[in-house]
Amino acid sequence: MYVPAFDPFHTIFRMLYILKRFDGNETIEVDRLRIYDFYLLFPYLANKISLKSDETQLKDSRRKFIPNKFTPYNYISNSRRIFERLRPYQMIALSHLASYGLIDPEMLLQQKVTVTDADKMQQVMSQLDEMAPEDANVLSWLMLSFRNTPLNGVDGLKYRTKLIESKYDGC
Repeated sequence: MYVPAFDPFHTIFRMLYILKRFDGNETIEVDRLRIYDFYLLFPYLANKISLKSDETQLKDSRRKFIPNKFTPYNYISNSRRIFERLRPYQMIALSHLASYGLIDPEMLLQQKVTVTDADKMQQVMSQLDEMAPEDANVLSWLMLSFRNTPLNGVDGLKYRTKLIESKYDGC
């Protein structure tokens, strides 16, 4: 059975779609990209991301745009375990993008991603089909909700998603 989560080429496409949403000169943490990628694969799990009580607008938009259903084909019982199993595929995809000259390989070694050639990225993206509307909704919600949220800390993305250990952030 084909599983897109463990297909390096599918992962490259997902990473391209995510990177397309950032400004050309923006630096993104690898873990942030990996988290966004995870929720593209398993959008129903975005409903488990903890939101503050005063973030009612985010809760409402999540209810509207994020599906709250799973199928037997995309159900996972341990999010953290699957998230870690995805790491090699995600890193291979990012390494390929660096080898194509789309992202900075030196920054990737520092666990950060910067698009190096916006024109080349645009050329590559023009060759791809548009993202499925459901996936675009998930990615739009993630970007709107967490683009400026710190990755680390008590209210950081790692803490809210519980996909990556955050207990020792900043120590």
